[in-house]
Amino acid sequence: MLITGLFGQGILEEQQKTLFSDERTIGANLNSNGFGVSYRYARYMDYRNRWHYDIDFDYIKHPKEYTSVISYSSDYQIYTKRFVYGKENLFWEIKGYIGRHKELYSKHDASSISIKLFYSGGISLGFQKPIYYDIVTYNSIGEIVDFRVKKFDLSDHVYNFGGTASFLMGFDELKVIPGLTVKGGFNFEYSKKEPIVHALEVGLGLTVYPTDIEIMATEETNFFFFKMYLGYRFGNIIDISDKGKLKTRKEKHQERKAAMKQMPSNRILNL
Repeated sequence: MLITGLFGQGILEEQQKTLFSDERTIGANLNSNGFGVSYRYARYMDYRNRWHYDIDFDYIKHPKEYTSVISYSSDYQIYTKRFVYGKENLFWEIKGYIGRHKELYSKHDASSISIKLFYSGGISLGFQKPIYYDIVTYNSIGEIVDFRVKKFDLSDHVYNFGGTASFLMGFDELKVIPGLTVKGGFNFEYSKKEPIVHALEVGLGLTVYPTDIEIMATEETNFFFFKMYLGYRFGNIIDISDKGKLKTRKEKHQERKAAMKQMPSNRILNL
């Protein structure tokens, strides 16, 4: 008898897909102009479509930022600080979005992926905080004779630069700048089991403000920020069917725990 081992095309689904469901996920992004984190709640419309509500936090970096290290001694101690020369302000954003996503390609088995197109728009609050720096003055034998803290000043920071001062300085001068924002892209969901969500996301975003945002004192300012990003999302599916609504919090927690522990394996068919 001839015995041949054949590997199946994919892992067959062993559970019925939840048709009436919302999704709740958190994400972490690497942006072309910084990094960010986000929270998303996706509300059921029909089998392929959902409304989603996002809250994003993005830290914005200027494309001409270059991190350097400086060391100096004081009172027989050596201080080493990292800094970006010429950086005048820190800038970060909190953004709220409303949008839709549509499932273009559904999973056919547990080893496949679903592909979703999404787009959304909303408002942004930009926070601009000045950075303070240490200015150190030495005498002819290398002793510190003057130590000041001030905002970036090109005339002082050429020879007497001592690195950044405390991060907490400048919060009393914080500026809040409202703006408009949009984003869109594709979501690739690859979870093996419900109700867990694992997904990679790629997209583009644009945020526009009514005034220029000053980040680098040595570079031109901009009133808009364009980004490309790659992100990872993790969360869970919320069963909103009548049966799902009857489940207790403990039962839902046990389902998620069991799904995370289960390790799928390829199925071998012997003929």
